[in-house]
Amino acid sequence: MKHSLQFISTLLALVLPIAAHADCDRYMNSTLTLNLPDTITVPADLPIGGEIISRAFSGTAPAFFAVCRDAHLRITGRFLNMPPVPPFHRTEAPGVGARLRITSAGGFTNFFGMHTQPGAPSSGTAPSLTAAELKLYKIAPVADGVVPAGEIWSAKRDGRPDGFTLRLGNSVRFVTPGATCDLATGDVNRTISLDPIKVSALQNATYTGERQFELTAHCTNASNVTFRFSGTPAPGHEALFANTGTARGVDVWLYSRIGGGIQNIGANGDNNTRTVVVDGNRAVLPLGAAYHKNGTVTPGTLVSTATVNITYN
Repeated sequence: MKHSLQFISTLLALVLPIAAHADCDRYMNSTLTLNLPDTITVPADLPIGGEIISRAFSGTAPAFFAVCRDAHLRITGRFLNMPPVPPFHRTEAPGVGARLRITSAGGFTNFFGMHTQPGAPSSGTAPSLTAAELKLYKIAPVADGVVPAGEIWSAKRDGRPDGFTLRLGNSVRFVTPGATCDLATGDVNRTISLDPIKVSALQNATYTGERQFELTAHCTNASNVTFRFSGTPAPGHEALFANTGTARGVDVWLYSRIGGGIQNIGANGDNNTRTVVVDGNRAVLPLGAAYHKNGTVTPGTLVSTATVNITYN
């Protein structure tokens, strides 16, 4: 890369002259335009330094060698200064960098700076510029942003209005894929069965018959998932989920087991959310449920419903 930059500098010194009374036997007079998709989605897993897109400008300019005497070539770029993150220029879209490759009549293709440069005086034979290619890279986490249409780069001799000009034909919006998460198929409308117990099991115990299970969300481009639980609170003990079966004096206790710690999940909205970090595109919430005494226990069935909704970012 260092060798390439030094070569470009040498090429510019030879090709971009400046003088008091410029004189060339021929001048460049071409405008090439690049049209990109209106919206470009940058994959979340694209590494820093990875190429987003690379496209050539439309058409080619005439190839010739101009003979100049004390000529001056001024470079006008989209950016005022050299790239702060060599070799990439930071574009107007956060996290998106650019590099420009230009081909000359001599058949050489090299990267050129996209910043404005004063040029230097020179005399002799200078190859015209014939084609160009724009390369866009991920140089940081990409946020929603737009690279506006318009002139990107131009080379003009002796203050003339004509020259070799490169334009972006349309504004381009850069976005990252939106996050998505869904509960695992087996966790949608899932039934958790508790083992049968005897009424006497709750005679001297507050709860019994614990059953451990997990809820899993499968995600793309998400970092965290929040599980929110709701249900019908049990009369007299609103943190429990009400039993709609035939047994009396018993309801459902629902709890989480994150990190091995037991935390109540209240049917009444008290402490009813749990946030889990996505790991390997999965967010797994460990849970447990049990019979919980809530009065005088009678034989019968236990039926209760808890609803879970997920949000993610």
